[in-house]
Amino acid sequence: MALVSLSGLGKTFPSGTRALGGIDLDIREGEFLSLLGPSGCGKSTVLRLIAGLVPPSEGSVARMAGLEGAMGFVFQEPTLMPWTSVLKNVMLPMRLSRVPRAEAEGRALEALARVGLKGFEGAYPRELSGGMKMRVSIARALAARPRLLLLDEPFAALDEITRFRLNDDLRRLWREAGWTVVFVTHSVFESVYLSTRIAVMTGRPGRIAAVRDIDLDPERNADTRTSPAFGAEVRRLQADLAAAMGDGL
Repeated sequence: MALVSLSGLGKTFPSGTRALGGIDLDIREGEFLSLLGPSGCGKSTVLRLIAGLVPPSEGSVARMAGLEGAMGFVFQEPTLMPWTSVLKNVMLPMRLSRVPRAEAEGRALEALARVGLKGFEGAYPRELSGGMKMRVSIARALAARPRLLLLDEPFAALDEITRFRLNDDLRRLWREAGWTVVFVTHSVFESVYLSTRIAVMTGRPGRIAAVRDIDLDPERNADTRTSPAFGAEVRRLQADLAAAMGDGL
């Protein structure tokens, strides 16, 4: 069942840059969908159009009724307020939405525990590692109890060990919570490991060149990354991406 449908979606910015050249894609409820493509192909723009942060220049974004208030967004940078605590950072969007203080605090504490930050509620962003800051950003999105979670290359700046750990945590949280996830990345390996389905985009102006279901065991772990099935999926996606980048030239 489509939670969001993108039809003929295009975006041209006031500078004249044409970021997207017509995107047709259904986002299925409950799936983990990755948008894979080269830098500058419009992946982040697709997320912002889904979230309603920018208007399309052409085409449409059809969202299931009630979805507008049930979306969470995690950006490339943690975007935390440096002058306040971890707990208050997570509470901030709920406070702006006039969620009662006691309820907002309870939801924030629950979200922090789920991302492994119980005990860090009183810490300040300057006291956290890069991976911990990203966990706070994810907790902030979780506390809003989203139906659709949009993630824009959240782990790109992290070291490989931290990135693998957060990949595992994100998949666990997705399976526990039953969200729909749209995840932007330019890493073939990361997209295969995380996703149930991958949409491969061409170079700018971005279009959908291929959509592939990922046929791997839902219980993924370190062994998955060295399995023959994982390697086969990676090779197929690498071929799709190479073809897409050729199409975008």
